[in-house]
Formats: sequence, structure tokens, C-alpha cells
Amino acid sequence: MPQISEQFDTNEAAAYLRFKPATLRNARHTGRLAGVTAPRYKKLGSTVRYERQALDEWMAQFKEQTSTGAAA
Repeated sequence: MPQISEQFDTNEAAAYLRFKPATLRNARHTGRLAGVTAPRYKKLGSTVRYERQALDEWMAQFKEQTSTGAAA
């Protein structure tokens, strides 16, 4: 059985990424979010959908911070 992907609208995707919906809408127009290429999305008529996998892949490009890097 094929796997059904989770799809989010703009508000859900913004909440998932912890951005404001307006920031995500702006990213669709500029192609940039947080200094890098914005996550992929699909436009079906006037409806915009983000797949969870695309959002997870977008987040994975950022390095995880484990310390502040401040000298003692």
C-alpha cells in the first residue's frame, strides 16, 4: 500500500517550522527563508500545500547547536 504523505497548509507548515504564516508566504515569493532556499511546496489552484517530508528535509540542512561557543 502506498504511503500517504502528510500535507500542511500554510498555517500548519508555519507552526511546524515555528515561523509566522506571513513569513512563509513571503518566502514563497522570494524563494528564501532563514537565509537559505525556502522549502518546496505545491500549488493546487489557489491552495498551497507543503509535504512534511519537504519541511523535514529543509530543517535538516541546519546544523544542530550543542553549545554557545563562549570561551570560559
